[in-house]
Amino acid sequence: MRHSFRFAKHASALICAGLLSVNTQANMVELEDSELSNITGQAFINLSTDAHSGMNFTKIDFGVKVETQMNVKKLELGNYTRAGETRPADLSINNFALGTVNADDSINPFLINNPYIELAYKGDRVVGVRVGFGEAQGFLSGDINSFTGNLAIDIYGKGSYLGPKISCGLDFLLCLPAKALVSGAWANDDFKAQATLLDSNGNLDPVRAAMAGLSNGTQLSMPDGSSLANWLLQSGFFNAGNCKLLGVNTCFNLTDYKTLPVGKFDTNTNQFLDTSKGVFISLQTENVPWRDQQNAGQFINALAGAFMNMPRNADGSGAVTLSFQQALEGILRRDTCLGSAVSGC
Repeated sequence: MRHSFRFAKHASALICAGLLSVNTQANMVELEDSELSNITGQAFINLSTDAHSGMNFTKIDFGVKVETQMNVKKLELGNYTRAGETRPADLSINNFALGTVNADDSINPFLINNPYIELAYKGDRVVGVRVGFGEAQGFLSGDINSFTGNLAIDIYGKGSYLGPKISCGLDFLLCLPAKALVSGAWANDDFKAQATLLDSNGNLDPVRAAMAGLSNGTQLSMPDGSSLANWLLQSGFFNAGNCKLLGVNTCFNLTDYKTLPVGKFDTNTNQFLDTSKGVFISLQTENVPWRDQQNAGQFINALAGAFMNMPRNADGSGAVTLSFQQALEGILRRDTCLGSAVSGC
């Protein structure tokens, strides 16, 4: 198996070129002790080391905040033959973009706080590189052909939308009362379920996945509902299985979601309420346990190849949020190109 770390080399070269291009004209000036006592601060670049699982790690933190709007025709990492997989790359996204553009060409940037680069070593050999964001917030767009890693999704909506979608089939003896309950007594209640990467049978599939949804056994919950209502929801009848829940489809093609919110997003106000923590992309020649940036005592095991981590925050927020309607019908792409009404990207 061969993997390329050219992107890390190019990133390092870009950083170095930027530093070398600065025309420094300031002179060193000695400060008195009284002046020094009034100064506090932190280095722009912070270097730290770590070791665990037989590997050594060097992490370079850039104490900056970044606002960006970018378009990439094709983002593809980990393009090699992987046993048992038909898709050619671990991560493959056509027309990839961060941030969006309004009709007047004003920009809604993608926000990045505290980006970092980390290297994993075994002896004197680099076995992994990851580029991470302490916090991220904004819209990610693209045609997702394959996704390897962790993609946390929360699906939510009212019973009034879900109820009419329920199709009972041969299970009408139990299904019809459930349909009536969801459409009637629970019509104005909010439902929620956690989704992730899976295959067309509803099984968890974190490697070159082309679908996301409710994995087998996932239950609907009613966050603000009564204990009785949640007990009924957890009875087993409201569980997903083989890409269905009460006849409603629960497995969705990733290509149907052209723009995804990264961070806690309120669809009512069309505003972001919080950032997403722990987002990173990594390449590794063998499995690497990257330390979890939200919980230093835990690790995220990235399989050999390319890996993208888009997790929930430690408090449960920050996952990609989709309404029932968005989950079932997909999401149109938001504009990501300046002057697109005339020339496009």
